[in-house]
Amino acid sequence: MQYGGGGNAFSNLISNGSYSFSNPVFAALASYSSMTLLKMLGMSTYTMIQRFRTGNFPTSEDDIYKPLINRFSHFSSTTKSKNDIVERARNNHLNDLENIIPFVLIGFFYVSTRPKFDYALWHFRFFFLSRILYTIAYQAPLPQPTRTISWLLGYSTIISMTIPILRSIQI
Repeated sequence: MQYGGGGNAFSNLISNGSYSFSNPVFAALASYSSMTLLKMLGMSTYTMIQRFRTGNFPTSEDDIYKPLINRFSHFSSTTKSKNDIVERARNNHLNDLENIIPFVLIGFFYVSTRPKFDYALWHFRFFFLSRILYTIAYQAPLPQPTRTISWLLGYSTIISMTIPILRSIQI
């Protein structure tokens, strides 16, 4: 694409409908990205619930909640040591941040390559499924290599979406 004169590359993509819900690939990306981002937000809430349930907070400022926790929880809230339940939720959420944000960003670039709808849809489905399986494997917990395989599925999906992007770039 040429720059200058006729508008920039991004405005061309907008005007030709690549980033419009009338484009089924973009609509699918928006749908699966939204579901995956909601899942990530859910992990944040789940982590908070586990902190309250176990009384395991990271800082002394949170001691204000201890009377409430002692009243409604059977766990002791006097410890500052790491709690396995909370750490699993935290690590799961951190892994979501490390994988979902790149998926969404790469997904936007991927749409601009105008992939076939079926290919794109399967990429989006595989990634979403991988994140759900990863969460189940981590929180249940399921034996390894279940979690590793689910992570690799999502990671491979992102790499697979990146290849056509890099191939289409002309510098």
